[in-house]
Amino acid sequence: MFKKILIFIILCFIFTQTASAIGIGVTPGNLNFSVQAGGSDTKSLFVINTGTEVSNYKVYVDEEYADWFDISPDNFNLSASENKEVILKIKPPLSVKGEFDFKVYAVSSSPESDFSVGSGIKVPVHAAVSNSNMMIAILLTLVIAGVGTLLYIRKKKRESIL
Repeated sequence: MFKKILIFIILCFIFTQTASAIGIGVTPGNLNFSVQAGGSDTKSLFVINTGTEVSNYKVYVDEEYADWFDISPDNFNLSASENKEVILKIKPPLSVKGEFDFKVYAVSSSPESDFSVGSGIKVPVHAAVSNSNMMIAILLTLVIAGVGTLLYIRKKKRESIL
């Protein structure tokens, strides 16, 4: 019985050491984007290795919004206590308008792993996408085209009178 307890304690100690070697931290704790449809906005996310050894890191967004983002770098290694700036550039489609809430994920694993075992952080994201400038641009284009058409018609009338 004593032998089984001793083996159990040793195994718990070994697994505790392995899990504590991988660590991750991020700053800021949330991201807020404000962007015009068809435009872009850029924010920085700092990923920090809080563990005691080199770890591999991956940064990504919810799959539904993956096409909206360029993330650079999105996969990298960090030594213990090292940090890395990750640039997130949002560029929503022209047809989108509204308020959107989703997550950016920063996950870490040992360099030998394929991210099947590790730890991670979910960073809340709020994106306000408007298309008011797009509407103004369309309206302005229509006004300019209308004025140009009127001027052309006037010119043709004057030429026909002479």
